[in-house]
Amino acid sequence: MKWSDTIAAAIEDFQSVYTFYPNILEANDHTLSQFDFLTNINPVDRQRVIREADISGIRFKVLPDETENILLNSFNFGKKADIEFAVDNHLAEKEFRLVYDDEPEWDEPEIPVNCPVYEFEPCLV
Repeated sequence: MKWSDTIAAAIEDFQSVYTFYPNILEANDHTLSQFDFLTNINPVDRQRVIREADISGIRFKVLPDETENILLNSFNFGKKADIEFAVDNHLAEKEFRLVYDDEPEWDEPEIPVNCPVYEFEPCLV
């Protein structure tokens, strides 16, 4: 299973338990770097990267060139959820936690209570 499929399944699981979609994915630095690595080596995943404009906030698709190193900061799950990535180095490698926070304070990380931790197996293409 691809890393993006694992996240998509976890988002659906979260929604079925809590009745709303998460908006934050927490993982340690290494795990988040693996999402970047797998996206960079898979041409299909590279084609799905959407860059957000800095000034207007309007989303538009920019295809990265072959030499560009992609660094992800979010995951879009269709029209259902936009998941921002956040670093939590208390989590083990290959683990991530989905959280819903309607007023995230990005400067002060908060340890969620009773949020399940998911695990993914990276696959090489």
